[in-house]
Amino acid sequence: MISYLLGNYLVEEGIMTKEQFLHVISQQEKIRVKLGLIAVSEGMLTLDQADAINRMQQVLDKRFGDIAVEKGYLTEMQVSSLLKMQGNEYLTFAQTLVDEGIVTMDKIQLVLRSYQVENGFTNSELEAIKSGDIDRIVPLFLPQGAEAYQEVVTVALKTVVRCIDRHAYPLSGSIGTVVDLEKPVSQDLVGNEDWRVCFSDAENGLCALASVFAKEEYKVVDEDVQDAVGELLNCISGLFATAQSNKGVTLELMPPVLGESGPVTGSEILVIPFGVCNTTVNFVVTNKKGWR
Repeated sequence: MISYLLGNYLVEEGIMTKEQFLHVISQQEKIRVKLGLIAVSEGMLTLDQADAINRMQQVLDKRFGDIAVEKGYLTEMQVSSLLKMQGNEYLTFAQTLVDEGIVTMDKIQLVLRSYQVENGFTNSELEAIKSGDIDRIVPLFLPQGAEAYQEVVTVALKTVVRCIDRHAYPLSGSIGTVVDLEKPVSQDLVGNEDWRVCFSDAENGLCALASVFAKEEYKVVDEDVQDAVGELLNCISGLFATAQSNKGVTLELMPPVLGESGPVTGSEILVIPFGVCNTTVNFVVTNKKGWR
């Protein structure tokens, strides 16, 4: 998730090209993060200390962690903690950027700080994004006053990550009373509360969802695409309804509906884009009386 959030920012800022970004993503799976980068990222070592240890490794047949302990820079417990972090997505992404010669370690810290400031994230919020924990990340992209939608959006994103694209990520959402929907697929959940959830096309995102979910390539949004998206939406709704039932809320799932493009109105409609499969799709939800 952080790979795409930060990677797209690097592309937008002109620090790397789209082609370089896609190459980094392809190489990222092969990377084992170096302990020095993790230690610097975690604030356990300075960049100068990490560089000094790297130079020592060139003449000493010793591991980075062993040298760091001998020099008194790190404890054995800190080294053990760092070793457990070598599979972290943010760190593997950063390591790949360094290995490919796109940015230096110190430049990554500057870029990360710039990304944080531009998006208004606190230090703890930035750490949440770097962690890859969807439960902690979703609230950061919801607009003010959208707390009631956090659980259903989290369920939707987790399902997309699990079923469609493990790198899927949220973008900033918005709440309105009039929303334009493009070839929407929606589903009502009725009971103690009324909900409506929907996927609406953006940048041909519906085809991306349907192609992976149905295991068949689609180029144009048609009824087959909408049917496949409806099945995915049904999975999301079922998981959300189950979670709500544990709180004593009973919800019955209505069949997914294939809608027509155009504006809809309602008392409160949340739209939150998901970045998925190198494109975007809109997840739309309301817990009022739906839209008209």
